[in-house]
Amino acid sequence: MKCYNHHDRDAFAVCKSCGKALCLECAEEYKNTFICKGSKACRHVADVEFVNYFKDNSEGAWRFNRIAFMLIGAFLLLYILVKSFMFFMIPCPWLESVLLILLAILLIKKGLDLKLR
Repeated sequence: MKCYNHHDRDAFAVCKSCGKALCLECAEEYKNTFICKGSKACRHVADVEFVNYFKDNSEGAWRFNRIAFMLIGAFLLLYILVKSFMFFMIPCPWLESVLLILLAILLIKKGLDLKLR
């Protein structure tokens, strides 16, 4: 394959934005890819693709955080229910139970409030 601009030179890379074959002189490394050297249009397209890549990957992280908050809250609530049957082992079981219930409700609510961006 030959360079789009220099037909006598072998292509070194392909522009991520426009797909043109580029030689060493015409290629520019930009955000772990190659684009046309000095082309604002190709740089803009590469920027948009770069931002979209991170946006797409962050949605999974938000979903994971939401599920994690809800699961931690649910396990905490289960812990409180089991622990409340063994209240004789704790000096002040009601205070601990109330605080743990509030914490569980807060975590579950936080998990439900997280929204995907």
